[in-house]
Amino acid sequence: MINTCRNQILVATDLLDLDSLLPVAIEQAKGTGAMLWLLHVIGPDHAKDVETHPLLRQERIFRNAETILATLTATLRQQNVPCAYEIRRWHPVEQVIDFVRERQIKRLLLGTSSKKKLSKLVLGSVAEQLIRGLDIPVCTVGPHYKPVPRSNPRRVLFATSMHHQAEKSVRFAADLAAELDAELTVLHVMEQDHLDDGINLNVIPKIDEILKSVQSANVTPRLRIRYGEPAEEIIAECSSLQPELLVLGALPASRAVAAFRTGVAYQVIAQAPCPTFTLRSECAARPGGDRRLFSTTHSIR
Repeated sequence: MINTCRNQILVATDLLDLDSLLPVAIEQAKGTGAMLWLLHVIGPDHAKDVETHPLLRQERIFRNAETILATLTATLRQQNVPCAYEIRRWHPVEQVIDFVRERQIKRLLLGTSSKKKLSKLVLGSVAEQLIRGLDIPVCTVGPHYKPVPRSNPRRVLFATSMHHQAEKSVRFAADLAAELDAELTVLHVMEQDHLDDGINLNVIPKIDEILKSVQSANVTPRLRIRYGEPAEEIIAECSSLQPELLVLGALPASRAVAAFRTGVAYQVIAQAPCPTFTLRSECAARPGGDRRLFSTTHSIR
């Protein structure tokens, strides 16, 4: 019987992204003592094959997926990583959201692009909807992901704006840094066109107050200020710092911005060289929560 009382991380996979998702998932499972769930959804498009009856094709796809996931699950268990898998049918977004609610999943990992022909649509139709539709931290691994050499210092980068309650999201970033025994860098980008705004003039005192809120997490954050276009500067900082994880702290984009992928968060997610956490602004942090309980927080734009 599966123990559903423990913390659980869900890996939503199309099976082609396992090489990039699994190392990240295993690292997080070991750091938090969580169980891994591997979920694959066979969508309605899989049945479209003029040479094969739809039901026969879906059954063949199901058996192939089960072989892959059963073998992988057994391998992970041999490595002392608690793991289980499930295969579902029909629309991926609905099935993932249902699974998260049914199993009380605390963290979701998924790829932002696929090796399939319609890879550009995967970000729009799956990753974006899950980021906007779930109240749990969503960790995305994109096509530019490059594992950090083990010889490098371990780092977590938290990119914040002053347009939301940053105390809650920086607490989540501090929890991640504590999990990894990593350095925490807090990045704020001042836009050149708004250097005279009150927000930017008072940003340093506000960030100082934010950093005080995570002192109890045994993490000493480092502050970094950049000037320019936010998405470009966040990506540049990732390239320079080479963090193991990036946490975005901002407000949700409007429907139009999300659809055209022009919002800061979506640009960063698509280009980031490291796994990127996003958290919806509707999320509420657990006061005094244990980092192993994946304290849910506030963010993105």
